[in-house]
Amino acid sequence: MIIRKVLFLCLLGLPGVSSAHHAVAGNYVSQTVIEVEGEIISLLMRNPHPQITLRVVTESGEVQDWEMATTALSNMRRWQIDPAFIQVGDTIRVAGNPAIRIEHGLYISNVLTSDGEEVLLGGNVQPIWTDRTIEMSASRRAGLGDTSAPELGIFRVWSTVDNIPMLMPRDIGRTAGGRANLTEAALEAVDAFVWARDNPLRNCAQKGMPLIMEAPYPFEFVQDGENILWHNEEFDTVRTIHMSLDASAEGQPDSLLGYAVGHWEDERTLVVTTAHVNWGHFDGQGIPASTESESLERFTLSPQGDRLDYSITFADPVNLIEPMTFGKHWVWYADAEVGVYDCLAAAED
Repeated sequence: MIIRKVLFLCLLGLPGVSSAHHAVAGNYVSQTVIEVEGEIISLLMRNPHPQITLRVVTESGEVQDWEMATTALSNMRRWQIDPAFIQVGDTIRVAGNPAIRIEHGLYISNVLTSDGEEVLLGGNVQPIWTDRTIEMSASRRAGLGDTSAPELGIFRVWSTVDNIPMLMPRDIGRTAGGRANLTEAALEAVDAFVWARDNPLRNCAQKGMPLIMEAPYPFEFVQDGENILWHNEEFDTVRTIHMSLDASAEGQPDSLLGYAVGHWEDERTLVVTTAHVNWGHFDGQGIPASTESESLERFTLSPQGDRLDYSITFADPVNLIEPMTFGKHWVWYADAEVGVYDCLAAAED
């Protein structure tokens, strides 16, 4: 008999979904961690969140099918975790945050495989059951870039460091400081926003500017004639940065990613201005964005070529009283690649 073990814990060091993808945070109880044991009866290893159905038999003999999700397949790849660590038919133990909207649901942070190894599915996840772990590689955990090829400039694959905050806070429209910078029109939109109904990313819908710039997956800069392409793994997104001296957004049509015009401020700093964005969303959490918005981005390469610092200033006279500036950085791992995202609506959470 497969025994279900459910322990309600307050475990220090176990991350809640507050540090997870923004679509996950509203679906699970981040303050609670539970353990469940059972047999995998279905498995869908696809972006944005692999889905697992675990058949659990309780101590009283009741059969329960638990619907579970975990971190993106793209995250496993960039952490160098082989997703083949579980298969249909395996008996496993998992720990994670219980679902809010369904009784038998879980967002998995830890997996104890049938081979007795513990898989840590997050940058800050700590082991619970054993020191035999499968986890983020040492280079990814250190978060330090490779300094061996400064001659490449920005034209390489860049990776997100996992111990830094996301580019934009998830709660701008719910904090006093954030709300003080929203116009009346924006406040009305935020207060009317219901995630379950209004989530702009449902059905694998592509992100627009500016939110796509916080995508945690690898991206690369590619020279395309006189222009530069920004290619991100998430949704296989490609932005064209127009670099000719006479490039202008004036008269260009509106689009999801807008029209980007760039120039080199110096040999290590690329400055990009983007306008004519019609995605309609600023943060994906209810703050709207108008077609009058503009963003100013700066990509600054370190002298050693191991780090790329980034800032974006977003202005929207319709929805923001003052422009807002955000920043982050990426690092270069010589073995990183931009994979195929291959999003599937059935793998959403």
